[in-house]
Amino acid sequence: MTDQKKIILMTKLALYEKNHMKKDQARLNYFIEDYIYINNFKTRLGITIITLFFVGMGALNILNEGVIFPKSLWELIDVYFKPYFLPWITALIIYTSISTAIYGREYQAAKQRFKNYRKLLKQLDTYEQEQKSDEGEEHEI
Repeated sequence: MTDQKKIILMTKLALYEKNHMKKDQARLNYFIEDYIYINNFKTRLGITIITLFFVGMGALNILNEGVIFPKSLWELIDVYFKPYFLPWITALIIYTSISTAIYGREYQAAKQRFKNYRKLLKQLDTYEQEQKSDEGEEHEI
């Protein structure tokens, strides 16, 4: 007959496996630096794409209001790209810092949950070993 303690341990293990196991394993397949780097790259790429969208919208707005065709590459940069450079760099710095904190915290939480999962597995194994040894002593009597 199963014990209440064993049922509680198995329920906790099943809840972890159902709710967090896949995401935590995906995160813990990487070192923390690699996990943060990959996700920061995605963040930077997203910020760059959004900035390029705004550059395109600004270029369309400038062309719509008054047609300014640049005569040289420097004029093109001055008119269309220079106004967006500082906001782009600022957004990259801010969002990279935020994503580093968020993904670092996510990784640490996954690591802690997995550590607790392993601890519960050891408790269950120890409990089952105790049950087997208790059953063995009862049969000898």
